[in-house]
Order: sequence, then C-alpha cells, then structure tokens
Amino acid sequence: MAVLLVALTHAGVGFLPGGFVGVDVFFVLSGFLITGLLLAEARANGSVSLIDFYVRRARRILPAAALTLLVTDVAAFYLLNFVRARDAVQDSLYAAGFSANFRFAARGIDYFAQGQPPSPLLHYWSLSVEEQFYLVWPAVLSVVLFGAALGRRRPARALRLRRLLLVVVSLAAVSLCWSVHQTATLPAAAYFSPLTRAWELGLGAALAVGAPSLARVPSPVRLVAGWAGLLAIGAAAAGFTAQTPFPGFAALLPTIGTALAIAAGIGSTHSRLAAERVLALRPMCIVGDRSYAFYLWHWPVLILAAGYAGHELPLPVKLGLLVGAFLLSCASYALVENPIRRRARSRTATGAVFGVSMAAVLGSAVLCLGAIDREQQRFETPSASAALAAPAALVSARITVGADGALPDVVAAVQAAQRGDPIPSGLTPPIDHLGSIPAEYAMPHGCISQDTNPKSTSKICRVGRPESRKLIVLIGDSHAMMWLPAVLEMAWQDDWAVVPLLRTGCMPNRWVTGEGPASCRAWYRWAIGQARLLHPTVILVGGSIPERPSPVATAAVDGVIATASALRSYGTVVVIGDPEALSQTPADCLLSRNASMATCTTTWPPSTLRLYDAVRAGAKHVGVGFLATRGFFCFERECPAVIGNTIAYRDSNHITAAYSAQLAGPFRTAFQQALTP
Repeated sequence: MAVLLVALTHAGVGFLPGGFVGVDVFFVLSGFLITGLLLAEARANGSVSLIDFYVRRARRILPAAALTLLVTDVAAFYLLNFVRARDAVQDSLYAAGFSANFRFAARGIDYFAQGQPPSPLLHYWSLSVEEQFYLVWPAVLSVVLFGAALGRRRPARALRLRRLLLVVVSLAAVSLCWSVHQTATLPAAAYFSPLTRAWELGLGAALAVGAPSLARVPSPVRLVAGWAGLLAIGAAAAGFTAQTPFPGFAALLPTIGTALAIAAGIGSTHSRLAAERVLALRPMCIVGDRSYAFYLWHWPVLILAAGYAGHELPLPVKLGLLVGAFLLSCASYALVENPIRRRARSRTATGAVFGVSMAAVLGSAVLCLGAIDREQQRFETPSASAALAAPAALVSARITVGADGALPDVVAAVQAAQRGDPIPSGLTPPIDHLGSIPAEYAMPHGCISQDTNPKSTSKICRVGRPESRKLIVLIGDSHAMMWLPAVLEMAWQDDWAVVPLLRTGCMPNRWVTGEGPASCRAWYRWAIGQARLLHPTVILVGGSIPERPSPVATAAVDGVIATASALRSYGTVVVIGDPEALSQTPADCLLSRNASMATCTTTWPPSTLRLYDAVRAGAKHVGVGFLATRGFFCFERECPAVIGNTIAYRDSNHITAAYSAQLAGPFRTAFQQALTP
C-alpha cells in the first residue's frame, strides 16, 4: 500500500495528490518491524548484537540500492545532458553514503536551486533517513534494556519494556514538536530531516514494544481500528497536496492511521471483514514482497524518461513506465535481492557484498564523471573562458540602446532565432555554472537576507563606493538582486555608494498582503524603516512580477507600486521593470537534441506584456521613475536565452551575473533617463 501510493502519485494520478504519505506509512512500518526483530533477539539471547544487526541491514539494503545507483548513473549519462547527468552522478555518491537527505535539503533550502528539475535519485532521501535512525536506535534500545550498548546476557524477564516505552514516547514527542516547529519555519529542511521524521519511526517502535498488550485488545475494537487506519491513510493520500505543510501536524493523519492498521493485525483475527484480509490478498503480497525494489526503480525510470523526452509525459505513458519499473523490480528481486539475502549469511560474505556494492557505485560514478567532463569539453570552446575573463566594462561598452528601445544584440539574437540559427559556441558563462550562485552576487556574510532565515533583519552593508555621499538603496527580492552586477558597475563608474536591502523569496505580492511567511512581511517593514533612516539619494525598487495574468501577478504589481509610493518621501524612487522571462530552463534547452536559437527563444502572447506595462503606468501615476529593461532581453515579444555569446538567463526567470555586468552601460543610461522628470 505504501509503495503504490508513492508510485501512483509520482506518476501524476490525479485523485492521489497526497500519495507521498506512503513514505510516512513506510517509516512507521519500518520502526515496528525492526524494533520487533531487535526485541525478539533480546528475548531469545538476552542481548542485542549491534554487529549482526548492521550485517543484516547491509545484506538487505545494499545490493538492490547499489544496483539501482549504478544503472541510474549509466542511464543518466546516456539519456540526460551533461549538466543534469553530472548532478545525478554526484547525487548517487551521497545516496551511497546514506546522506542523500542532507544534499536534497540543502538544495531545497537554496532559493536558486528550487526551480531545477528533480534528481532521478531524489527518493533515496527516505532510505537515508531510515538508515540514520538505525545508526543509533539499536544502541539506544540495548542501553535502555540492558544498561550497555552491546547488551548483557540476562534472562528475558529482565527486559525493561516499560522503561523502553517511556524512552521511545519521550524521544518521539520531542521529534514531533521539532517537526511542527521546523515545518512552519524551514519547510524544505524539515521535509528531509531525520530529526523531524524520527517520531514516525518511533511510533512504529512504540507499537512493537506494546505489542503484547495490543494482542489482548478485543477483536471488534481491532476490526474498527484496522478500517479506520486504512481510511485515514486514504484520506491523507486523497486530501493532501504539495501545498500541505509537511510533515508537521499533517503527518499525524497517515502515521496514526498506519499505527491503527498495524495494531489491528496484532493477535489472532477470525473475522472475514477485517482490513488485514484485503491487505493479505495475493496481488498485494506480490507488490509488498517487491516493494523495496519497486520503490528504488520507479522514480529514476519516470525522471530519466521525462528528461530524455524534454517535456512532461502524459499519464498513460507514465503508468506504462511504472509497469516497466515493476518488471525491473521483479527481476532485481529474483536475481539480486533474494539470492544475496539467502546465501550471504556470514559476516565475511556480507562484508564482501558491502565492498563489491560500494566499489561498483564509486567506480561507475568515477567513470561517468570522467566521460561527462569530456562531453563538456567537446561542447565548449577555448573562447568561452576567454570571454568569461573579459572585463565587464569592456564588454558592456559594445552594447548600446537602439532607437526602438531594444539592444542591437537582442534584435540580432531574435533575428537569428527567426532564421533557426544554431546556438553560438563559446558561451559565457559556462553552461554548467548556471546552477551555482555567481561570484558577482557575493556580498559580505549576512548582507542579503535568505527566505530560509527566520530573522526579519540583515546587515546594513555599504558597497560600491562606500565613502561616497551619494547613496543608492536597492530594495526587493531576488529579481532586484540579479541587477547587482550592473548596479555596482555603475556605482564604481559614477561614484555611488550602494546599500542592498534584499530578501530572496520575498516577492512583492507578499509585501503588503497576508500571503506567505510572516518573516517576509516583518522583513519588508524593517527594510522600509531602514530606507527612511539611511537618507538615500535614490531608491531602486525591484521585484518578481509573474508573466501570466493572475491574482498573484496583480498583487505583485500592487506591491511594487505601493512600495514605491511609500518610499517617495525618503528619496528619489525608481522602479526597475521586471522583464519577461523564459518558458524553459536554459541549461536543458541549450543542451537538448536539435537545440537552436529558435527552440531556445520564448515568444510571449500580448496579454503577458500588460503586467510590465502596468508597473510602468503605476510608477508614472504615483510620480516615481521607471527603469525600462524589456529591450535588454526581448524584441517584438520574443526573448532568446542567448544574446550574442552570453547566456542571458541562469534559470527561467533570473538573469546571469555575466549578462547583468554586460548591461552596465545600458542600465546606466536607463537609470539616468528614469531620474529625469
């Protein structure tokens, strides 16, 4: 049931938007089963052997996990572009070390990495959480039961089950409280953290400790509990969505439902109406036996297929891919999992399995990374590094604003797209650098507030020409931050000091409404106060405006204009126009099969232009300046990803620092025009 929920949700089955709770079902089951095995060993032997426990875990987990990692590495190299393939192979190294959850948590926390395609190994985060839990749980259990980590041989009656139950409940309660707190303050980290998930495994462990008492519960009560548990899991799978704060309080519904279903099956049940009768049906058992392998295979099959196709796959195709993944799981279950689990029973044999598994994963990763590097070298030319090293001032001097507002290089790029020209060689910045924060954005630590920071303040940093009496305050979100290279180039040239008041992820629609986290609104109020205290000469306001009309887009326009109006009394205000973005990720487009200037140019319908124009009109209405930027990127509603030899966008809606620096000249001209009444 757990694996089917996860797989069908990942395939996009519409009536199961919350099927990701299958992982939480799995955590409770795992805590119950593993703790039950440890207690059985303690009763039988009067001790718990940590070495034997980890030998059994390695024999059960490693072969299939390593095989999936190896195949995924090779498949990613052949099916994905070298940027995505390198990410996947690097992910496999973290997955092999059971630390994938930390890598994906860091990526989820990174605002500029959140829009990237999912890793084909993303699902290994749950295996990492489970193994991190079992790194410490057997030792804790042994200490509580026997007073020593390695256990002491005592009669079975000496087991301190009540004390163990108290410890489990206490630790689970602390973990649950932390889960609720971190889900509200740092949801990306909370989702992948072992500390926010430990209570789910602890709930299963508590069931195992209390199993003797649960077996004495009357059958009618267990009958009701079983169906109530399955209904709770189903309600979570059908009712939760990607917007549900999770894990937090929401995770209580599927986990308590799982606990009820497990408790209902403890002891003898003779009723034909019991929920366990459904769970024990032969098809369910067949899937259950292969659930681990199916979980490992289903996600890379779906993601690699979508990455190779270059677009979202329709539901029937995804369901067909799930069938193929299940056939793969049947093969690996029969040829790898079962034979190794049955034959490699000694510690020596298991050690050999561990060594071979790790060597296979590491070896395939090294070979794939070497091949990926060679693929990248063939794609790039020596002129790319030379162009990257060119001083920004010299590069920007080549760009001038045309009479129609569009830069000549933009017009040329659009004309190249209309002809279907190939992508130019020697692109700047190197295409594999698009996923990292560029050095030009670097500020002293703490100068730019991150959306993951619960604090509502940041350092006041004076950059550019800090000693100058002329001060520009740059206020906004990441769409204001992306102009820093151009602003700083202008500041150095014209003797301006610059103070950035920036917070990533705090978009204009959240500035003056109740939408989004409270920390964003608190930061906004703080930034407005700081702008007043700094007595700036000019205040630049920038923020993300969605291209397509929507209530969020309207609120964003209102937020920018309301902010500009509120700041008028503190200095001259100029609103930076937020240019139209791309409909696709540049790295994936530029490295796709048959990529051309045409395929990597986005054409926007006339309706999208109204939002940019609405900001322009609003700025004029409240009496502030408007810095026109559309012509820096688009001409006749067409916006190419590459302008000249420069990749203009780092993702679908943020510009690259290299292009921002090249725009210093046009930006300076537009800035001076915006200051003119």
